[in-house]
Amino acid sequence: MGQYIYAVADTGDERTLEIGGIAEAGGNVSIICHRDIGAVVSPSPVADYAVSRKNTMAHQTVMETVMATAPILPVKFGTVGEDSEVIREKLLADRYDELKAHLAYVADKVELGLKVLWTDPAQAYREIVAEDRQIQKLRDRLNAQKGGARKDQIRLGEMVAGALARKREALDTRIGSFFDGLWVEHKKNPPMGDRMITHSVFLVARDREGDFDEAVNRLGESTDGQMKIKYVGPVPPNHFIELVVRW
Repeated sequence: MGQYIYAVADTGDERTLEIGGIAEAGGNVSIICHRDIGAVVSPSPVADYAVSRKNTMAHQTVMETVMATAPILPVKFGTVGEDSEVIREKLLADRYDELKAHLAYVADKVELGLKVLWTDPAQAYREIVAEDRQIQKLRDRLNAQKGGARKDQIRLGEMVAGALARKREALDTRIGSFFDGLWVEHKKNPPMGDRMITHSVFLVARDREGDFDEAVNRLGESTDGQMKIKYVGPVPPNHFIELVVRW
């Protein structure tokens, strides 16, 4: 048995927590410390972990539990150390100055996630057709020909896809404007599927979290029900700092 590592926490309080770890029958999560920083760990076989919903949720749950009491630095999913003393020496002691600097940076910040989707994807396509005369003409010609040539069908598909990308980009820019000045760092993820307009994560100072919440509310009020907003957080800063441990 080794020790599965979830995070490094800004604490020198070495203790066992009342929460189970990622490994079945692996035992409870604990914090092992060097000076005033600690590794959040639990007993685990030295093995590879599948990136499954069950495993990633277990990893995330532990991080969020510890984050409620101390700033943390997420460790890459699936990291297992040989034993507590190796983790204490090779991770906490050898990288102490680096870890302290990262912890100081995230101490007053949280990660917030934002996804915006079209409520009715068909409405977006209707708007594209209504706004683009060339798409209208080609669509109407193909309908009149009961399908038309294959090359024209492909061209129509490409024109619609291009118009959709431009529309998404314009909306994404407008959505982002609601949050100007409210974040420290911002990252965009590729949209998943045709419905998604925005898939962004923000690193936000804790004292601006309320302002960010209000901006999300204003965005929701501005959509007239045509967009669905998924707002997540605060969560550990996975998208901005993720420690990779090499033994």
